[in-house]
Amino acid sequence: MYNCYEPFSPASPESVGMSPPFLRHAIETARVWVDEGRIVGAVMLVIRRNKIVLHEAVGWSDGERLLPMKNDTIFMMRSMTKPLLGTAILMLKEEGRLTLEDRVSENLPAFDNERSRDITIYQLLTHTSGITGSIVEDIETTRYSSLREAVDDVGRKGPEHPPGTRYEYSDPGSSTLGAIAAEVSGIPAEEFIRTRILEPLQMGDSFLDFKLQPGDPRAGRVAASYCRENGESGRWTKSWDNTQPDEVPFFRASGGLFASAMDYAKFLSCILHGGRFGDRLLLSEETIRLATSPDLVSKEYGLHWKVYGDNVFGHGGDQGTLSWVDKAHDLIGLYLTQSQRPGNTTRPEFKKLVDNAIVK
Repeated sequence: MYNCYEPFSPASPESVGMSPPFLRHAIETARVWVDEGRIVGAVMLVIRRNKIVLHEAVGWSDGERLLPMKNDTIFMMRSMTKPLLGTAILMLKEEGRLTLEDRVSENLPAFDNERSRDITIYQLLTHTSGITGSIVEDIETTRYSSLREAVDDVGRKGPEHPPGTRYEYSDPGSSTLGAIAAEVSGIPAEEFIRTRILEPLQMGDSFLDFKLQPGDPRAGRVAASYCRENGESGRWTKSWDNTQPDEVPFFRASGGLFASAMDYAKFLSCILHGGRFGDRLLLSEETIRLATSPDLVSKEYGLHWKVYGDNVFGHGGDQGTLSWVDKAHDLIGLYLTQSQRPGNTTRPEFKKLVDNAIVK
């Protein structure tokens, strides 16, 4: 059991150096995006100095069923899972159970071949392993029955580029990290993340893949997913909703997290404040600095964190989600939609609107 700890409380924007008109403009702009069909719906959350200055929902969680978006709507976070996976690997590092220089082949025998033998854990974290492709098909299905089966195939195929020579964003590389976390810890990666990250951070509205017990009330709060083929001009078409089973039959280590905005903010707050959440310590400040600094090869990517600028880091997800931490301004931002690329270009626009609201 963990002591209840509430890290955030509401406050007026001006009390923490934010412009109320600029934040209102951000909300109204998002409403216009719904009206114009640029997004189906969104949840927006801005926290500065541990104070909630914006938490609003617009549009629809499920347009066909006329379910409005709400502040506690749960989203497919997709690649926003990666920072939690990276945190799991770094926790194992701090416990002395692996090093970032370890070869993957030391833990996964399928990588012990001429092509894959030199790939390191560090290269997986920075997307410089040379591994490309996907273990999931375009129709969001897979021929694999388990994460380990998929990752073993990745190892046998090997990288497309010499490890350590270039940056190429890699979901199968992240999947490989999930298999390593399971092998080193002795429990499935999703169990490690749940018990070592979600539960200590009291992320009760978060879970890994859509495999909930019957009657779990969180299932009905998961937003539907939408996509379109013709960019900005196309019509949004529902591709999945919470009445359907999960798309992949195993933990998608590269993108299997479901979470609400407030839950994910707890994780970001922990990283922002030196790895601490109440009386819990997930990572050391030194490790967090390393994780959120750009690698020399990838330049804009750290250890499973996207680096947006000096002291600004976070991650997005292909489903239409974005999170960021601005350390210099003690600010956390989340902009969550369920409208996939291509056709959803609103994420950087929303972040800019929030940046413009910072007064001092």
